[in-house]
Amino acid sequence: MRTRTVFLLLIFSSVMAVAALANETRQKTAAPKASPSDLSTISVNGVGDIDPAKAFGSKDAVLVIEIFSDFQCPTCKQLYQATLTHVMDTYASSTTACKIYVIHRDFPLSYHAYSRTAASYSRAAAHIGKCAEVETALFQNQEKSEANGDVKAIVAAVLAPGEMKRVQSLVDSRTLEPLIDRDTQRGLSLLVRATPTMVIHTRDGHSFPISGMVSYDVLKIFLDKLIRENSPSSTH
Repeated sequence: MRTRTVFLLLIFSSVMAVAALANETRQKTAAPKASPSDLSTISVNGVGDIDPAKAFGSKDAVLVIEIFSDFQCPTCKQLYQATLTHVMDTYASSTTACKIYVIHRDFPLSYHAYSRTAASYSRAAAHIGKCAEVETALFQNQEKSEANGDVKAIVAAVLAPGEMKRVQSLVDSRTLEPLIDRDTQRGLSLLVRATPTMVIHTRDGHSFPISGMVSYDVLKIFLDKLIRENSPSSTH
């Protein structure tokens, strides 16, 4: 009887050891979640609550532009495709002199059913270095996502499987959601009521809000004027 008891105890111990090993393996192989550092923000030229993953250009730039946008807003799509991509290439690219620091702010409107979901996927993609690819895809497929709500499929189409796994993990964890909320609160504090809205900030503390669609050619004239007036070498 004693021998049988010892034998059963050995079997039980072996089963528990295998279960513990399996649990440890699952923990090690689970998709990584965002760490607290992912929520850290910075300030540039007096503009705060900036998520570096969704900001581009030099922090020493002459101007700072905040762009409050909604992925289901048709005018936001138009501004992004016709104007903002050119602004990024001309003023905030690493291959050119970075005159403008561009901040992409999420401002999902409540009456757009899938804009918050799109913002979540865009934010997660930005935190793995895929901001431009996913933002472009979301705007290009705006009508499709509005029709079927399948934001995930649009994002997955432009990411590698491993990248999509990381993005989905961040979305599911909801770790980055406070950053979207901060963008929205920032917009409300600046009296943003509609999308798209750009707010241009100069080094001397002046701000210029611009709502709605504006062509690249028209915006460029204004930006060049502000850059000339606010560059260190300029005279007033």
